[in-house]
Parts: sequence; C-alpha cells; structure tokens
Amino acid sequence: MNGAKRIIVEYGDGVRREADFEKLSKQGQVELSVLGLCEAPLPETGKKYALFRWKDGWNEVLAVNEKAKEVLRFYSIERMEDIGRFSLEIEGGNPDLYIVKRNPDQVKEILLVGSENNTQSYVMEEKATIREGGKVEHFYYDKTKPNFKREDASAASESYDAIVNAVEGELKKAGLDASELLAKDEDERAKTYKALSRALSLYGMQSQQDVYGFIQIAIEKLAAGVEDIY
Repeated sequence: MNGAKRIIVEYGDGVRREADFEKLSKQGQVELSVLGLCEAPLPETGKKYALFRWKDGWNEVLAVNEKAKEVLRFYSIERMEDIGRFSLEIEGGNPDLYIVKRNPDQVKEILLVGSENNTQSYVMEEKATIREGGKVEHFYYDKTKPNFKREDASAASESYDAIVNAVEGELKKAGLDASELLAKDEDERAKTYKALSRALSLYGMQSQQDVYGFIQIAIEKLAAGVEDIY
C-alpha cells in the first residue's frame, strides 16, 4: 500500500468531499489505520513503550506515558473472564492504568523501553491472590509488596539486547543499514517497520503505530552504535 494522498467522504445523496490526506491530524491517521484504510503514521520521538511477552511467544507493544518511572503493578481480575490491569508509576503525577485483554495469566515478562537507555524488565509470576465475593484478583507483580522484585539491569539489558540484535539481523537480510534507514522519508521507513514487525512477531496492543515507535527506538540505538546502547 503506497502512501495515502487524498481523503474522500461520500454522503448518502452522492455528494463527495475531498481533502489532502496530509492535512489530517496524526491521531486521525492512526484511527484510519486501525480501520485498515491506511498505514499507521510514525509516532513522535521521545515516547516510551511497554513490551508484553507471553509464554506462547506472542508479543504486544503498548505506548505509555513518557514520564513513566517503573511498573507499579500488574494483576488480573477474574469474574466472567480474566482482564489484566497494568499500572505505571508516573513521575510527578498519579499512576496510569491500562487494560490488558489477552490472557493476563500467561504474560511472562514486561519490558519498559524508552530512548533514554534505562530498559527495565519485570518477570511475571503469580505470588498473591485476593478473593472478595465473586471476584478474584491475581497479582503477578506489585512494587509495594516485598516478595515481588524487578529484574536487575544486566538481565533487562540481556532481554532487550536480543530484540535489538533481531532487528539488526532483519535489516542485514534486507541489505539495510540503521543510519541509512533513519535517513529515508516517513513512507519508506513505515514500510520497513511494517516488514520488521511481521518478521519479529510484534503486534500493537492498541495501535500499529506503537509497534513502529518501539522498532524505531531499536533502530536509533543501532545507528548510535552498539557500544553506546547501555
């Protein structure tokens, strides 16, 4: 799919209105991409992402608040079905809460990744259960409880290293260099990021744009030089 050029709205009486696609806001482009009408635009730089890794090999990326300091807790509430709750501690603000719909009890690791090179890794393991009436809460990580611990920096680096190395491997297969890729225009980069997301089995929890942003951080680290990544 080539880059979109025009957006056309057709009314019930046959009247059509058109506008240049580039006049649409980034958020509007994201919403159209969710409907499959265009490619997801590349996100603004400086964002932070959480990578959820499931035991069955499934991976989902979620864009989070760029001021997120660390994971506060991850737990699920069991009623008719299990719904995961992912909470982040925010610097200078109240915690952010996100919903995780896919098998929260099968998440094995959460990586918190940003451009500032302080990747954090959290291994999920159920260590607390609270029953209240017809509700059961399963806790897989809780910063406030001493029996839950964050992985040390070396373990986090090793986990993220594997992803960065996988990105580099796919770029080499395509005959691409990280610096050269970053110099390409947005449409060309988006096409490559889409191919990389498929090769690496990365999916957006809310938007494909989140995956592209996550991949771009890895590519920026490669372009900066492996020795400067951590």
